[in-house]
Amino acid sequence: MRRTDLVFFLSGVAALVYESVWARLLARILGSHAQGTAVVLAVFMLGLGLGAWSFAPGASRTPSPARRYAALEVFIAAWASAVPFAAGWIEPVDGWLPRVAIAAAFLLPPTLAMGATVPLMTRLVVAERDRLGADAAQFYGVNTLGACVGALLAVGVFMPTFGLHGALWAAALVSLVAGALGATLRAPPSRATSSGPSPALEVSSQAFALCFGAAGLALEVVMTRVLISVTGASVYAFALVLAVFLGGLALGSLQARDWLARAASPLVVVERCALGALLASALGALALRWQLGESDLFAGLDNRLVPDASPLALWASHAVVAALALFGPAVAFGAALPACAAYAAQRAPGVAAERVLGGVYLANTLGALLGALAAGFVLLETLGARGAFLAALAPLAWICVHAQWTLRRGAWLRVAALAPLALAVRPGVPPPGRSVLYSANGRCENVAVEDNLESDGVRVRAIRINGKVEASTAPVDMRLQRLLAYIPGLLHGEVRSAAVIGLGAGTTAGALLDLPTIESVQVFELEPRVADAARLFAPWNGGVVDDPRVRITFVDGRHALAREQRRFDLITSDPVHIWTRGSSDLYTLEYFRSMSSRLAPGGVASQWLSLYELSTEDLQVLVATWCAAFEHVAAYLTAYDLALIGSNEPLRGGLERVELTPTLAERLREVGVLAAHELAALDVADDRELRAWAAPAQPMRDAHPVLEFRAPHSFLAGYSVDALRWSARAEVVERLPAAAQPHAREVRAALVRFLDTLPAGRSAAAEAYGRALVEPAPLGRAATDR
Repeated sequence: MRRTDLVFFLSGVAALVYESVWARLLARILGSHAQGTAVVLAVFMLGLGLGAWSFAPGASRTPSPARRYAALEVFIAAWASAVPFAAGWIEPVDGWLPRVAIAAAFLLPPTLAMGATVPLMTRLVVAERDRLGADAAQFYGVNTLGACVGALLAVGVFMPTFGLHGALWAAALVSLVAGALGATLRAPPSRATSSGPSPALEVSSQAFALCFGAAGLALEVVMTRVLISVTGASVYAFALVLAVFLGGLALGSLQARDWLARAASPLVVVERCALGALLASALGALALRWQLGESDLFAGLDNRLVPDASPLALWASHAVVAALALFGPAVAFGAALPACAAYAAQRAPGVAAERVLGGVYLANTLGALLGALAAGFVLLETLGARGAFLAALAPLAWICVHAQWTLRRGAWLRVAALAPLALAVRPGVPPPGRSVLYSANGRCENVAVEDNLESDGVRVRAIRINGKVEASTAPVDMRLQRLLAYIPGLLHGEVRSAAVIGLGAGTTAGALLDLPTIESVQVFELEPRVADAARLFAPWNGGVVDDPRVRITFVDGRHALAREQRRFDLITSDPVHIWTRGSSDLYTLEYFRSMSSRLAPGGVASQWLSLYELSTEDLQVLVATWCAAFEHVAAYLTAYDLALIGSNEPLRGGLERVELTPTLAERLREVGVLAAHELAALDVADDRELRAWAAPAQPMRDAHPVLEFRAPHSFLAGYSVDALRWSARAEVVERLPAAAQPHAREVRAALVRFLDTLPAGRSAAAEAYGRALVEPAPLGRAATDR
């Protein structure tokens, strides 16, 4: 390995860590919804492209490119080290102009510097202008390989071990090492350059680079959306998809050296890259369909998670499906950039090599930006995944046509590519027993609603977000969703205003409308398509989406709550599972304190906490975080979930004495709660008990969202048996009201039976436990009027 290769490899490692962490930090200021994400992406990529283009003339003339390169790496490291301190001073903002201004202030200086290293790399490596394509392929390949490693290190080592701030400082150290090594490089002798005005690059070479960039990033966005429905949306799944794509780019770029050396013209390699990307995309989609056993790759897919599998086996399977879909086309895209640079150099002999590569790099980066934004904001929403997949490949078809027309070659290969493409996008039929009622690709999430025929012959309606069922009409799920509203609502007594973080199927928000004093409900939901899906649950949620008392705002819930000026009597939060990427921001101490600060006097908050897919240690961290945010806390068991309760004032007891309205009594009876004293029987921890159980753990902070990286290690382990046994402890019953004690013993006995029968089969045990909770007969109860 040449010394330049090591320098550019380390630079790529640091760049991907920076990108990953900066995006997380800025999401808390700009919001993690589509608008905030778009601003960060646009500024980042524009900075890279403009830096490469604007610094190219100076790079071609500088007598000391190594020192300039080292200075840029030091500047990037210093800037990255300062970002955590600056980000802590800025409050969340709304509106396009403030978002753009903040993103530009944070990202433009370092990304311009990153882009400026591209022409300096050219100056340090390219000795002969005729070898621009081959030499660029070498350093672009090793730099991209470094980015591939950086994508894995960011989520596998740096952020879990050092936190977000520490990850930036670790990456800054890598940049300093790259800068120190870069200062020792020796540039080849200066190439002869024209002393007069430099001619412009030919448009076609830049158009090719732009089209390759647009097709590559659009395809990555579309296929990532398809893949996360299969792999789940954990931070590791996203990192593996990105790493596979970057690895393919790196291999393709390195391979392009030989292709350019053997080809009669760089345009031949450009054409082969376009045709290869087309064929590889189609064949990859077919291979993925075969691997998954799906008749339709672009319909609503579901998570493929094998219970009790090791994390290593799971992630290996994720890498396989990502490689089938993206590695082949990524190799072609990786070879395309140096091929376009070689073609541009051939067509513009009077232009310095640094300017050639800077112009091609700018065009490719702009194309990538346009492709990513078009796929995420237009193509997926308007055409669906199938149409977006075809639209992403359209620029490649144009390149093939243009190149083959210029080369005066036949079109039979273009026609041959259509056969596997047609097979890849052919619609299929859903599996037996499943009826897909709604399927859409939104700006942030894939959303689907389906009816499934259960083993007992009952049809259950479910909403899937990115392939995972997040809510359903199964009785146990309905019990959780309603109790998240009823328990805090009845503890408060006179709820007039409420806020809901996360709409889902709308059942919890709809349950709030059953409270007799409710006047308004504010729902914060990230994905607009979820509201369309929730309308299909109107028989269960009371038509909450169209109720005049309900206002739905499509925004990042954390971001909106931080900027909210109103105070609410009740706030309930039911976000997605903590192991999904970015969701840990809805479980940190800073977020829970934001909830606490938005409560009106006497207000009550509730938070869903699953007692499955999490280890006991992870659950204790979450409970410790909740306890640190509220003065008074409690916990109620719904089935195999907890409803955490928090307030800034002592919680009013007496649930057993609450007078239930006929509507409330009926809704509770539907989920197995026959009287008010049965609500009191679900109490599993008061303030002292809950704090004592969580005492061994430290609260999770924004700067170190450890559970986002730790929870995926245990989310295949099934139920959190230790936490459930703690919830079933008999001594709690003695402090409950006398009226609640008989039912409390029955519920705990049912839970113990469930835990004892788990080893014999999870599904059967869960089904029996669910019947015991929601049907009066198994517990020997009869409905009573209150």
